[in-house]
Amino acid sequence: MITQLLSVKRKIQSIKNKTRDGLTLIEIVVVISILGLLMVIVGGMLRNFLIPTTEDIAKKLQESFRFGYNKAQLTNQAVLFRYDFTKAKYQFYLLKREEGGLEEEPILKEVSLPFYSKIVKVRDLGGKPISEGELKIIFTPQGTTTDTFIYLGTESTVKKTIQLYRYAGRVKVFSDEYFPDDDPLNKSKITYGLDERDEKVDPNANPNQFR
Repeated sequence: MITQLLSVKRKIQSIKNKTRDGLTLIEIVVVISILGLLMVIVGGMLRNFLIPTTEDIAKKLQESFRFGYNKAQLTNQAVLFRYDFTKAKYQFYLLKREEGGLEEEPILKEVSLPFYSKIVKVRDLGGKPISEGELKIIFTPQGTTTDTFIYLGTESTVKKTIQLYRYAGRVKVFSDEYFPDDDPLNKSKITYGLDERDEKVDPNANPNQFR
């Protein structure tokens, strides 16, 4: 009797072992789905960390230009931004007047821009683009020489535009390619951080009184 009971128990245990020998189809699908979701999440995080987007690069440049403005004001000296279109590299220098003339002292390490988000051209308010050679922008305690528009992307596509305002240290980022409308009626007003009351015109004033 005992032998028969042991035999039945062994058969039951054997059946149980066979039924749990591996994963079912539903379990395999669930596991694959979870792994796929984790790969998408981790892959996206790693991609953004290892390969910065154009928006990341634009924000970094924006902060760098603000640094140039602030450095010029704090030191009461000119700061030079130098960019090589061929190498797609830029660096900031402090211009120091010595006995032998002006000396360029590097204040930030040289930065290389990726091919998909490099500075492809630059324009001032005159509209003439610069896209080769070397670009120089000088920051002084009073500001820059003119409003400047810096375009990021590739030779075929502009992804971001960075506008450096002449005064007040303002730096603004636009999506795609941006430039003020040439039509004076539709042209966006450019402000330099002045009090709006100083920019208003008295409608009753005689336009010829200052001629």
